[in-house]
Amino acid sequence: MARTKEFDRDEVLDSAMRLFWRQGYEATSIHDLVDATGINRASMYATFGNKEALFARAIDHYVDQITGNRLALLREEGSARKALDRYFSLLIKFSLGEGRYLGCLLTNTAVEAAARNGDVEAQLSEAFGRVEQTFRQVIRRGQAAGEISRNQRATVLARFLMTTVHGLRVVTRFNPDEKQLRDTVRVALSVLD
Repeated sequence: MARTKEFDRDEVLDSAMRLFWRQGYEATSIHDLVDATGINRASMYATFGNKEALFARAIDHYVDQITGNRLALLREEGSARKALDRYFSLLIKFSLGEGRYLGCLLTNTAVEAAARNGDVEAQLSEAFGRVEQTFRQVIRRGQAAGEISRNQRATVLARFLMTTVHGLRVVTRFNPDEKQLRDTVRVALSVLD
């Protein structure tokens, strides 16, 4: 009787997420996934389902691990403006470093596959909604504290900041100019005055 190889599901999922993040859904084959995760094809199918199901789990993992950690910075108590400044500073730092060639898995997927796959589109809509909601909460906190103008509704400002984030991630992939990114963030955050 063949012995089943043990593996850590989270590590496998993290490896798959990073591969999809680097290559995109279409360019990633099952063979690539087997190589990157170190588990065989049968174990992958038995544990995660087909490539599309694994991709959906990888997006969820990204939202929980990568996006969730960034959004947690915004939820910390204290100045909303300082939280937003810190969020964008760290985003620029990541985008110019490790994230330079990765972009954002959510943004990459929106560009590559969302229009062709209703399930992916719904998953991205939920993830983008989570980002927007967190921005809205921090903006409302700042408005209540008098740090952020009430000239615009928090929802409108949150959508603008979310769009700015994803635009920055795309631009950085082909033009990693730190001054340009910082200027963009400065102007974007000026709408909060």
